[in-house]
Amino acid sequence: MSAFLIHNLELDGKGGASVLSATDLPTSLPIHGCRWVHLDCSEEEGHTWLSSLEDIPETVIEALFAEETRPRTVKMGKGLLVTLRGVNLNPESNPSDMVALRLWVTPHFIISSRRRRLLSVQDIVRDLSNNEGPTSTGDILSTLTETLTGRMAKVINGLEDELADLEESIGEGIEAGQRDSLVQRRLETIRLRRFLVPQKEAINKLYQESLSWMTADQSAQVQEAANDITRYVEGLESLRERCLLMQEEFTNLQAEKMNARMYVLSILSGIFMPLGFLTGLFGINIGGMPGTDSGAAFWLFCTALVILGGGQFILMRRSRWF
Repeated sequence: MSAFLIHNLELDGKGGASVLSATDLPTSLPIHGCRWVHLDCSEEEGHTWLSSLEDIPETVIEALFAEETRPRTVKMGKGLLVTLRGVNLNPESNPSDMVALRLWVTPHFIISSRRRRLLSVQDIVRDLSNNEGPTSTGDILSTLTETLTGRMAKVINGLEDELADLEESIGEGIEAGQRDSLVQRRLETIRLRRFLVPQKEAINKLYQESLSWMTADQSAQVQEAANDITRYVEGLESLRERCLLMQEEFTNLQAEKMNARMYVLSILSGIFMPLGFLTGLFGINIGGMPGTDSGAAFWLFCTALVILGGGQFILMRRSRWF
């Protein structure tokens, strides 16, 4: 199989599909049945193959192989161009580093492309191999929309749980690493919201298109995905506000902790300032200093310092300085 070709499937309309090779790729736009070709858009050969097909505008090909994408839904040529994003659940990956999936859908043909592996596509391919998958291009589109959106719930719920634990730990006291954890959670929220807001608009537009080759159940699936992603966006807005409030609380707690330490230092400075003045004064080595000829002068001086320090402490205590 060619490097650019990931899946070449012909759906049987009953939930199953036949796996075809690269030599069976269509040479023109199918007008009957249901074909699904899934490509690796990092391979230039796929671009060459698509360019050889008739009735596929160059703008569609460029969109399917674009490096930078943003979720959107727009009619192009004889089909519908849909670009969506899914959370990155690949091993050792950050879920907020969302993976792009580009699709061009017609009544009998669907082309999808990706640069990184997406579990939602693998789920549908597995269902097709078990004769439990989609039956048409509209079914593939609605199922992908639903599964991509559904996988976001676990990630967003996980963020909410992590922030709740962080809020509780900050309330009990500031510990090392809390600030870094808060910053990381806030960055993940911002990254997710960056793509989910336009994705909400793309899915809403997909539902509003009301394609003639999508059934009522498939349109309902898309509508449900639109409702879910709207709820996720609202949840991310709430998480972002919570992050800001927690950051302010963290700053306030740090300031209170620093003020308490400075207050103690100020009290100690106030007590030892006159004591330091006296010890400095009596430490000068010049004639005329009192007690230089007395053996008990040192102990008398130490006693006077203790009495003076104790008196200052009592005076500050009664004045409610601490």
